[in-house]
Amino acid sequence: MAVNTNKRIAVKWIRDKAKSAYTKESNCYICNSTSELELHHLHSITYLLETWAQRGAIDISTDEAVLAIRDQFIAEHHEEIYELVYTLCNRHHVQLHGIYGKSPAPSSVVKQKRWIELQQEKHTSGQSNFRGSSYGSYFSQFLGENSGTRKDQ
Repeated sequence: MAVNTNKRIAVKWIRDKAKSAYTKESNCYICNSTSELELHHLHSITYLLETWAQRGAIDISTDEAVLAIRDQFIAEHHEEIYELVYTLCNRHHVQLHGIYGKSPAPSSVVKQKRWIELQQEKHTSGQSNFRGSSYGSYFSQFLGENSGTRKDQ
């Protein structure tokens, strides 16, 4: 495999292009919070891109190579990128990734959906102990955003 000479992580080029067409709901699917909303993909875009490139012997080792295949990748993975997603508040997004990892395995899609639905049921029935606290994004350390320290509202 070629040495990655990207100035950026390859998947960021994909996300940058895809973001313009994301439909993020106005509230968390689980708790209806309207603050600190994030989009959760059931399928890891990083995993999808790496697997797709490997299967097709497609070069994604340079920024230029990724930009050249970006539209094709997005078109072929439209469902995973735009439809198999949930809008979650930061707290629930962090909890989910705490359970399934930063880049959840494809085999966890059904489990993730079940977890999200169960959390929503708990919240709706009053069984949830969620009281509006938020945490810095789990991904902050990777994306250079605010730190992952707790903030009380």
